[in-house]
Amino acid sequence: MKMLRIICVVLLVCSASPLFSQTKKPVMYGGYAGLNFNFHSPNFKVPGLNGQFNSPIFPDDTTLFNQNSTSLSLAFGGMIAFPINDQFTVSGRLGVNFMGAKLTTGGRFIKALSPPFVQYTLTEHTFDASLTNLEFSPVLHINNLFSNIPIYLAGGLEIGIPLSATYTQSEIVTDTGATFPNPAGTRSRTYTTDADIVDKAVRLGIILGAGYEYRLNSSTILAPEITLRLPLTNVSSNSNYTTWSVPQLRIGINILFSGKSEPLPVTSTLKTGLESGYYTSEGTYTPLSSIKVEDAQYAELYPFIPYIFYANNSATPDSVSQDYTGRSERGNFTLATLSQDAIEVNRHTLDVVGYRMSQNPTSALTIVGSNDGKGETKNKKLSEERANFAKDYLVKSFGIAADRITVEARDLPEKASATSVSDGDAENRRVELKSTNRELFEPIMMKSDEQRIATPDLIEFKPKAESNSSIISWSLSLSQAGRILRDFVGIGDPPPQRWLIRPNELSNSQVPVDYKFTAADSLGGKQETNGSIPVEYISSTRKRTEQLADRTISKFSLVLFDFNKSEITPDNDKIIETAVIPSIQYNSTVKIYGYTDRIGDDAYNKKLSKERAESVRKALESKIKEAKYETYGNGEGVPIFDNNLPIGRHLSRTVQIYVETPRK
Repeated sequence: MKMLRIICVVLLVCSASPLFSQTKKPVMYGGYAGLNFNFHSPNFKVPGLNGQFNSPIFPDDTTLFNQNSTSLSLAFGGMIAFPINDQFTVSGRLGVNFMGAKLTTGGRFIKALSPPFVQYTLTEHTFDASLTNLEFSPVLHINNLFSNIPIYLAGGLEIGIPLSATYTQSEIVTDTGATFPNPAGTRSRTYTTDADIVDKAVRLGIILGAGYEYRLNSSTILAPEITLRLPLTNVSSNSNYTTWSVPQLRIGINILFSGKSEPLPVTSTLKTGLESGYYTSEGTYTPLSSIKVEDAQYAELYPFIPYIFYANNSATPDSVSQDYTGRSERGNFTLATLSQDAIEVNRHTLDVVGYRMSQNPTSALTIVGSNDGKGETKNKKLSEERANFAKDYLVKSFGIAADRITVEARDLPEKASATSVSDGDAENRRVELKSTNRELFEPIMMKSDEQRIATPDLIEFKPKAESNSSIISWSLSLSQAGRILRDFVGIGDPPPQRWLIRPNELSNSQVPVDYKFTAADSLGGKQETNGSIPVEYISSTRKRTEQLADRTISKFSLVLFDFNKSEITPDNDKIIETAVIPSIQYNSTVKIYGYTDRIGDDAYNKKLSKERAESVRKALESKIKEAKYETYGNGEGVPIFDNNLPIGRHLSRTVQIYVETPRK
């Protein structure tokens, strides 16, 4: 009956082959070979060999094999592959699978209590099995999982028909003492027997694996492959051999030839496209139709994070982490020179602190260097070098007296980020600035009576580049009336790009924003997509003439939430009390948006961001009840800052408060 079921499966696959062979891609033929790592899991008893020397002194003449064993063996055979479409391929494989093993067990000791006064020690018992199967395996390949990377996943069924299943059983027995008429002495004897494993079973197993297709030429594919084979049956169906199963890890290679040559791609098929959109208050990505720019009284509070981040095993921050005005304009840095951008503000951490220390001659600073606790673990010297770099810069660039700055070193920071992910490791490679004078770390307020504010102010571009070869470079340029606004460049497949429109970045006109996305592939193909986004400009004059509603806008970011926390810190309390509350009137609309970084589960982060927003709402509402409050929890779904940067992730642990008040 088992054989009949196997034959039915084979016939089913074979009968389907004409259907598969009608696909556009040709049927491929070839072979496979692999190295098996066999993991034997025995738990069975076999009769001993005492009867061979006519001394049945062991009352239980059986040996238990229950120690796991490993072995190496080979597998090889032929295969045929039927491409169904670009996504799926079915292959059938027929070959030979070897999976023998040598099982051993410990010895036993028996001391006779009556003549012939012989002590017997069974020092070793081995069970050397030779297992060979004729295997048939229908396997489904799932292709094109990764753009331009020919990796496939494989899953299927292994059916093994036993060709041979034999074993050699041996015992080494040592006897000591005196047996009449033999003299006293010690003798070691080996007893061996050969036999077939009874009731050898058909092997059924599940195949799971992955491979990489490398095209040698237009008609030949070489595919390294690794598979895990999990058995559903034992080696024997006999109850004496229950249980004994053999999982396998196979590392192999397949070679396939097509019946006809497929011409290799010589001409690029590169196509490009670009989609632009924005996030609603609820965090939903929506296609962008236009940008509204209006004159408004605007103020924004930019958070200041007293951390400086370092690259792995480096004692000097790179240019991505810090920008140093003091290097080229010694002593000329002022807060007025900062760009209206939170990341840019926090790339000048040392300049801001140096400037403020020079304005507060009695202030003192403690600089604490730390490391990631992994690749840099127990390297306080590196932590100290990081702290000393920051101290030396403040002393040399701003003339701060060295005795006003204390340097400390530790491994992980006092409040470390998640140590289970690489993002957390990058955040722990830092210097922390501490002082009893909180003025050194105050948020930075920038405001103006009239500024041009864009709605929406965060736009996400989703570029597309599809080709029959790999994308080697891309660029996205944004401009207005020939004036370059932003340039984004990269290599490989282009990810989404976010444009946070700064106040006054767009001109006071109806001129649209033009974009040009360009990509190039490895076959020399180059394509570009051009377009424009309409801009509606509403000036103060137009508001008065058309009697349009005017308003003041204040934006505040509370960033000093601890990692994975929603409680308002004392620093946030102070900002709320001194900066946010005075800007809220009885007729104000207060919109509170909660965010998180990308570390952790998306659903959890969305819940955490909502809790942060609600904490702020309760604090504000307790002071001014008449205003209208709206809260939104966007989690990591709305990437307001670049989460590829440590400072961007810290800035993303925020609640942003928009206070809009009508102006008469």
